[in-house]
Formats: sequence, structure tokens, C-alpha cells
Amino acid sequence: MWEIALPRTEIRDFTPETASSNKIKRKKELKKAISKEIGNQHQIILKMVKGKELFIDVCFYLYLSEQTGSSKKDLDNLMKILLDVLSVNMVNGQKEVKGLGFLTDDSQAFKIHCEKKIINNPKKTGLDLKISYR
Repeated sequence: MWEIALPRTEIRDFTPETASSNKIKRKKELKKAISKEIGNQHQIILKMVKGKELFIDVCFYLYLSEQTGSSKKDLDNLMKILLDVLSVNMVNGQKEVKGLGFLTDDSQAFKIHCEKKIINNPKKTGLDLKISYR
């Protein structure tokens, strides 16, 4: 039975990115966007998930645009940057850059549900994130 640590949280007016170029900058932007939405719940969530098996449930909302290539982003690459941001260290095997700390590393993720939806309104880009534990 999964217990909810972070209820479904909407992060909007943010463009989900892959880690192709400017990886650290993109990760820091995602971390900032998530931190803004969870606010003072961060420490509470950390205590709930520490050392637990986690279920990451995410939906990415991508703007339909041929110019930017936004809607053509690979789901696995979107997930890679998110998992790095949710981890203690956002930069694996390199100088530490602090992530949100929910995952010690990717091996703590026991279940992942992810999807992407293509949308027509650029203001509604972003992601929905829910984190559960057991």
C-alpha cells in the first residue's frame, strides 16, 4: 500500500526540458519550480520518504510547436532530469549540486508512472508530480 508524501502538485508556466545542453542550468530551474510549489512542505516530505521505496507519478505538459521542438521531447529524457532533481545530488559522479533530496539515488524509485500530453496553450506547460512511499 502506497502512502502519499506529496499529493498531486501542479507546476505550470514552466517548460519541461531534457538534459541535452545546459544540464545543470535546466536542473536548477526545475528544482526551483518544484521548490516554489511545495514550499514549506519540503522538510516534511523529506522525513516521510527517507529510506523508503518511492512511487513517482508524473505527467509532463508540452506545448505543441514545430519551432521549438517542445512536443517532440522523449519521455525517458524528461524523466532523467526529473529523477536527478529529486535526488540528493543532481549531478551523478561529479561535483555535488544539491537536489531536492527525496531520492538517495534512482534505485530508491520502485515504481514510476509517467506520461506526456501535448497542449495548445504555452501558459499551461509544466508537469504534475505526485510522490508516494512504502
